[in-house]
Amino acid sequence: MFIYNSSPLEDISTETLRSNLRRVLDDVNFHDTRYAILRRGRPVAGLVPITEARALFEATRRDRRYRDVHLQQQARDQERLRRAISGRDPFGDDDAPKGPDLSGY
Repeated sequence: MFIYNSSPLEDISTETLRSNLRRVLDDVNFHDTRYAILRRGRPVAGLVPITEARALFEATRRDRRYRDVHLQQQARDQERLRRAISGRDPFGDDDAPKGPDLSGY
């Protein structure tokens, strides 16, 4: 038996799963049982209630979206820093008309 996220995963071989599929699915559906499916003694998959599977999928999707936004912001900030160091407008408006030259005042 494996302990994952403080929830025990019961081991079940592919042969046992195949011969007891209805009972195993009922355990997962009605009793929130979690299984580690073993092939030749090694875990190859997990069987969890659909609510957990959907929550995991949604969390993974949100994590990817956050990571993508974070990487875009980081790239934009690095480009602004490069532009500021090189003396260009850090916000990319180099071609925008400048105000009057007030350096003589």
